[in-house]
Amino acid sequence: MSILNRQRQTLSATGSGRKRGFSLLEAIVSLSILLVGIVMILLLFPGFLVSAREAELETKAVMLAQMKAEEIRRDDDTSGTLISAIRNLPAPTAPVTFGQEPLLAYQFSGTSLLYAGTTPDGDPGVARVIVRYAPEFRQSLRPNTDILYELRFGP
Repeated sequence: MSILNRQRQTLSATGSGRKRGFSLLEAIVSLSILLVGIVMILLLFPGFLVSAREAELETKAVMLAQMKAEEIRRDDDTSGTLISAIRNLPAPTAPVTFGQEPLLAYQFSGTSLLYAGTTPDGDPGVARVIVRYAPEFRQSLRPNTDILYELRFGP
């Protein structure tokens, strides 16, 4: 007897030789699970986009603050009058919108605005660049706080 005939006899004896497919119930259950997964991904996607945009703005805030601090250092004279003037500011300067990123604005201050109340007297006597959301975009993006980054710098 050949190998093929033996396999046929074995299959017919066990009853597993008939062809099987998915039942309608199995197909509906698997499609339901797939649909739930797709809906969950679609519901989470907008949150991921908002988080990515905030992370992008925070990264730009750090780079722009460093750029402004380097501009001050570069333009300051040898006696450090410009940095001293920023260090001794009684109140922060008015926010100026960045040309490179209109959602962000910068200002100079001699005291901390980000950590005011957590450090004694806002840690006075240190020149700072403070990057915040531009005034026209504050409420739409982050209503609770508008300061993104505070960079301390000096000679």
